[in-house]
Amino acid sequence: MLIGDIPRRNAKLYPGKTAVEEGERSLTFAQLNERVNRLANVFLSLRADPADKIAVLNHNCLEYIELYFAAAKAGMPIVPLNFRYAKDELSYVINDSKAALLFFGGKYLPVIQEVKKEVGCIKHLVCIDKHLPGIQNYEEMLALASSADPLISLDENDLAILGYTGGTTGLPKGVMSTHRNVLASSFNTAIGRRLGPGGVFLNAPPLFHAGDANSMFAFSLAGCTNVVMNFFSPEDILRQIQDHRITHALVVPAMILFMLQFPGFHKFDLRSLQVLYYGTAPMPLEPLKEAMSKFRCGFSQTYGATETFVTISILQPEDHVLEGAAEDFKRMSSAGREVAGVQVKIVDESGSEVKQGQVGEITVKGHNVMKGYWNQPEMTAQVLKNGWYYTGDMGRMDELAYIYIVDRKKDLIVSGGENIYPKEVENVLFTHPAVAEAAVFGVPDDTWGEAVKAVVVKKQGHEVSGQELIEFCRQRLASYKKPKDVEFAQELPRSSAGKVLKRELRDRYWKDRQRKV
Repeated sequence: MLIGDIPRRNAKLYPGKTAVEEGERSLTFAQLNERVNRLANVFLSLRADPADKIAVLNHNCLEYIELYFAAAKAGMPIVPLNFRYAKDELSYVINDSKAALLFFGGKYLPVIQEVKKEVGCIKHLVCIDKHLPGIQNYEEMLALASSADPLISLDENDLAILGYTGGTTGLPKGVMSTHRNVLASSFNTAIGRRLGPGGVFLNAPPLFHAGDANSMFAFSLAGCTNVVMNFFSPEDILRQIQDHRITHALVVPAMILFMLQFPGFHKFDLRSLQVLYYGTAPMPLEPLKEAMSKFRCGFSQTYGATETFVTISILQPEDHVLEGAAEDFKRMSSAGREVAGVQVKIVDESGSEVKQGQVGEITVKGHNVMKGYWNQPEMTAQVLKNGWYYTGDMGRMDELAYIYIVDRKKDLIVSGGENIYPKEVENVLFTHPAVAEAAVFGVPDDTWGEAVKAVVVKKQGHEVSGQELIEFCRQRLASYKKPKDVEFAQELPRSSAGKVLKRELRDRYWKDRQRKV
């Protein structure tokens, strides 16, 4: 089975059922499959080389789901672009992936025009939602294309999605997910979430994220309806749940906190909601309990990674309790247990499995684990060892195989569900004429999970304010990556080998916290 078999099968089994909704627009499964066929034939007509890829820059929309499935049917890898990326980041990813086709939303035209000056691989520009002079239009191309299923020969190990995630070198790295990886994770997720065809799923996080894409595929696989919302606001997500009778939704903890704080929360009818999934960051116990009592639905946590096309483990609704023994509440701070199709092992530095309850690195094995990093064989070899993916997350496992994440081996910062690598921010700070040294790390943030903190040593004779440095970063990076706070120091703590002791800086902010993430 390949990714393109999902819309093909649903059109056969549920032709008249609603497949996708966006506002007042909707498609049945039969209509979705026909449009996916047309789009796949558009891709094939534009393809100049078998290695051509399709980049997509847009917020959530009905067409985004069509693009995922059509790219799979055409046998052309899709490159979902983070719309929060700055121009230089977009240029790097497009150049690195060698994307030949770029589909984009009209509001992103200004940045596309700037990017086009710096990339030479783009052969075709297609606007999804507007008629723009000199640029091909999505709907016009679909209207002229054949609705026949391309039915081209594909292999389950062919590359399907090249999703970029933050890199420790300061540059995003491309995660190669094959048809097998995506479908394995979709099956694992659908089984772990006990999905049936009656579900109506709200795609609230961006579809360029593996987290929401994985959920979209899993719910599609189960014959459910996908509802897409363009951008998040507390009022809008509550209204979507009410108006579309949403049964399941995926959110990051910050979204839950914003909804709880929304003054008009009590005015919305949320009775259709069966399960609210959360992930990408830990959810503090007290706000979680408040959310459970107010939403009055099941809650479920998902732990995963882009490299595993997300789902590794699930903390089920029955693991979430408002009353119970201390052990019951303790388990609510875990990441749940491995899903079907995934093996999790906690190992020491030598790769040997540690004893129950001991802390080690979380490793994962399964058909969902990526093929590797695009054009990064050395980096791939660092994380894929003997069939196991080394997550870089430090954790332990209890006697019932619940996984507790306690720290991160890497310096990764996760803020509001976004991965931020300190090296990338440091590289920008170092380009400022007043900065001699910089150390960037994550500190606790009750809303976003973590916030970006920078400690800076100024060059002798230079002056700069923290706010100036924050603005300097904002202009050169996606806004969520900029430091929230800048502290100045005379020097940075270093080891005898001269390495900056970042943990020494970081630990003072986390010393009273049970978890270090």
